[in-house]
Amino acid sequence: MTLKQLEAFYWAASAASFGVAADRLHVSQSTLSKRIAELEVQLRKPLFDRSGHRASLTEAGAQLLPMVRRMLGLAEEMHTLMGEDGGGVRGHCRFGVGELAALTWLPDLVAHAREAYPALVLEPCVDLGAALERRLENGELDFAVVAGFSQRSGIASEAIAQVGFSWAAAPGLVGRQRSVTMALLQRTALITMPPAAGPTRMLEHWLAVNNLDAGRRLTCNNLAAIASLIAAGVGIGLFPNGWLKQMADRDAVVQLQSRPALPALEYTFQWRRDDSRPMLARMREAVVQTVDFSKPSPLW
Repeated sequence: MTLKQLEAFYWAASAASFGVAADRLHVSQSTLSKRIAELEVQLRKPLFDRSGHRASLTEAGAQLLPMVRRMLGLAEEMHTLMGEDGGGVRGHCRFGVGELAALTWLPDLVAHAREAYPALVLEPCVDLGAALERRLENGELDFAVVAGFSQRSGIASEAIAQVGFSWAAAPGLVGRQRSVTMALLQRTALITMPPAAGPTRMLEHWLAVNNLDAGRRLTCNNLAAIASLIAAGVGIGLFPNGWLKQMADRDAVVQLQSRPALPALEYTFQWRRDDSRPMLARMREAVVQTVDFSKPSPLW
């Protein structure tokens, strides 16, 4: 048996479908199936039950999976131990981040990882937190950095940073007012990310706890666009503190106070609990070394 056959079996067993597994290995689905079939011939046992709508592990496949996971982990450790370029970390790493990370520290992470692990191909994906968690669970991503701790049993979360948010508005929209009140929320539009976004979930909880409600809503899936809409006086909303200072210094927006203040938002490094590959530990270290949500946006 070969490592390619073991990798094909591992990803087919771990991902949401054979198609996702083939995509992770950058091979065609027919190549993936061929490698699994070759492994089944060598072991003289079927590893997947293909009679249903989706192939499922047989008893033999379920018994084999933990051993294959350990074997692939050992193979990666061998590359790490013996490798001369980048500590042996190689292959593809597909990971997810939210838009705020993409506009602040993602370039630093990519530059750091490319220098430390030149044989590792990085594929960042930018999306809402809920979508990234779903893709991580399905095996489409190796890890994700999102707001909050995952409620999915198969995903582990580790806190890596806190992000402060503040209310902001265009000076012409609020005049001399510098506080968020029910009257302000009723007469101006509240501009937010979609409900699946971490900052929006935090905001909705804050509004509910303080018995506040917005009269009008404007939802946009682009954080930079939201900042521009707020600066244009379309409505009020939340700014990451790093962006707020940058725009407030230019008198593009003013900060609004609220009582109680908005809570800081915890961002976490998330990975699948059944994935113990050494590469994930290396990338977690790289994220911890470069994460900085306070960086100003390059857009202004």
